[in-house]
Amino acid sequence: MAMKYVSKLAAMALAASMLPAGIALAQAPRITTGVELVSACTIAASASAEADDRIARASCHQFLSGLAAGVYASVEAGAPMVVRRLGPGMDEQVCFRLPEQLAFETFAQQVIEFAPEHPELYGRSAFEMGARTLAANYPCPE
Repeated sequence: MAMKYVSKLAAMALAASMLPAGIALAQAPRITTGVELVSACTIAASASAEADDRIARASCHQFLSGLAAGVYASVEAGAPMVVRRLGPGMDEQVCFRLPEQLAFETFAQQVIEFAPEHPELYGRSAFEMGARTLAANYPCPE
């Protein structure tokens, strides 16, 4: 059973690792930290059409879409996803179950709303911010 989760996490990490290459090709800045993710998604949620805003919007979209696609590709529909090796000591984990579909706009708004309550995540990886946002909004049943 543990091997199943490790392989799922590996698939998710692989999808996330491919993301920066796609961002670079689109000339969008690479999102690596929680604060960068929140900043880009906050801009993405605005109605501005400025060139810099479009780049931030693309960065947020590519990061969150890549994260969600990695999860959807690695677990069966409705199955729990356990993400391990989180936190400053890499000894924490979260569990979530994604809905059948998760719109980019919904995920971005969830990140924006989740982040202020968890400022400790701003300096950690964007992946951790995304995973913890998903766990807060789509928790596994106890």
